[in-house]
Amino acid sequence: MSSTARPGIATHYLRYTTGNVLIMLAGFVSFPIMTRLLSNTEYGIFGVFDTWLLILGGLFKLGAQHSIVRFYPHRGGKGALARFGANFLLLPALCSMGLLLLATIAFGIYSAVRPSPHDTIGWIVLALLLPSMCISYVTSVFMAEERSELSVRVSVGTRWLEMFAVIGIIYFLERNALGVYLGRLLAAVAIMLGLVVWLWRRVPLRWRDRDIESWFAGVRYGVPMMANELSAVLLTFIDRLMLRQMLGAYAPVGVYTIGYGLAMNISSMLNAALGAAYTQVSVRQFETEGPAAVLRTKRAVLHVLVYVIAAMLLGLITVGSDALLLMAGHDKAGSAPVFVLISINYTLGGLLGICNAGLVLYKRSGVIFAMTFGAMLLNIALNLVWIPRFGVMGAVYATFASSIGLSVAGYLLCPRDLRALPDARATFIACALGLMVWLIARLTGLFGLTSHLSRIVVMFGLVLVLFGLPALALDKRLRDALLDYWRKRRAGGL
Repeated sequence: MSSTARPGIATHYLRYTTGNVLIMLAGFVSFPIMTRLLSNTEYGIFGVFDTWLLILGGLFKLGAQHSIVRFYPHRGGKGALARFGANFLLLPALCSMGLLLLATIAFGIYSAVRPSPHDTIGWIVLALLLPSMCISYVTSVFMAEERSELSVRVSVGTRWLEMFAVIGIIYFLERNALGVYLGRLLAAVAIMLGLVVWLWRRVPLRWRDRDIESWFAGVRYGVPMMANELSAVLLTFIDRLMLRQMLGAYAPVGVYTIGYGLAMNISSMLNAALGAAYTQVSVRQFETEGPAAVLRTKRAVLHVLVYVIAAMLLGLITVGSDALLLMAGHDKAGSAPVFVLISINYTLGGLLGICNAGLVLYKRSGVIFAMTFGAMLLNIALNLVWIPRFGVMGAVYATFASSIGLSVAGYLLCPRDLRALPDARATFIACALGLMVWLIARLTGLFGLTSHLSRIVVMFGLVLVLFGLPALALDKRLRDALLDYWRKRRAGGL
């Protein structure tokens, strides 16, 4: 694909956002059903096993998914693509499968010595690792090639297939965490088979094209990113393991997992979509045009993003609890404050992540790992103090504080030629309009409405009329950016 034919960040973001909306719809279908069929204890069980799934998956990939994106040959033709397939796909995949085999043997020995009622789930989690790693490798190729349309199709298809499989099994066969993992395994295997066929046809995977030096260069880059990913996983999910250990039950983990899970689903519309769109475009721009082009793109994105973030924060603060109660039911009310604070944390992280982006472009994976590892240690230390004092909310506070610390460190260590903040005038307008709408909602009690759905609908209308329209009227750059994007869409330029 020529550089002139490549979609821009706005098009990629629109695709990813559309995909994430469809994924959210699957969540809106499955979440109410699952929270009513499964207890807090069952949610706690698969919350803990999910953590181990992410840890082992991140460890066994050795950061290969990051190397695929960063070392993809944008130039060089078929020969370069063949070497890429051997060194950054075939060899890492073989290493991953070797590590998975060793883990399977180790778990077999452990379960024989210390049997547990949850051993079956452990075996399914190990089986789920193989398709999960394959899917990760292929979707990384999609990102490297800026094939956001394929990434969206896979992510949406996976989520809906998984939803039907999980709901079918837990409704008719197994109303427990085991049923959830059986459904996820069936969906993942089906998606993996299709992606392996696509990859086999698209990228040469020949042993004779291997080059150990190139593979090792990918390992040198990928392993610190793997360590960073593991630190990020622990930063995000260590709370569940610590809650289980310190409070001695799965039910508190379930309260935390329900609120956290819905927060991740909603925040993915911003963070996952924007992160994927920005990363794949910025890597290509950095390699072909240099840091100045990346900085211009970053500032343009931030100018629009500050309004999006302000609107999302406004909705979360005002009707976030209503959203959780509408989805999960009043018996899961303990998860509402978890959902609100974690959603705010992720929403702010979407903005700060763009401000801080730059270390990946300079391949400073060691610095990225050091920052994330430090934030993980801070999170663990705060959990040790705050979980005994505040219970489940102690884990929420620890996550919030450590995430803010990570963002501050990321900005301070970001290369100066890629460091940026949102425009001051746009930030002021967004904050002023947001404060005005919040005061109206607060003083009127959203006009006395008590229905969760009605409150959400009315708040959406207030944000649209009293925040969105005035923002467009006051900010010419915002209007011009949206009009320019619309013209390009109409002209077929994106």
